[in-house]
Amino acid sequence: VDRNTVLPEGAQAVRNPAQSIPMTMVGHVTSSYYSANAERSIAMGVIRDGLNRMGESVYFPLADGRTIEARICGTSWIDSDGERQKM
Repeated sequence: VDRNTVLPEGAQAVRNPAQSIPMTMVGHVTSSYYSANAERSIAMGVIRDGLNRMGESVYFPLADGRTIEARICGTSWIDSDGERQKM
């Protein structure tokens, strides 16, 4: 959700950041970068039932006490209609 916050690779996803420990994990980050082309952070991950949860938020509680919110989106998020290819 925050364009500038890059998720740590391996961070564990939860649906409810207010849940008491041990939290129910629903996935994790497999790859994460800042994309100069997209002008935002991007990440790939594995999320339980993720294909049916497009647009929903997941949360990543970190060891330093922060919780990062991310939104589940499709794999084609830049020019998903292919307009850039039509010259």
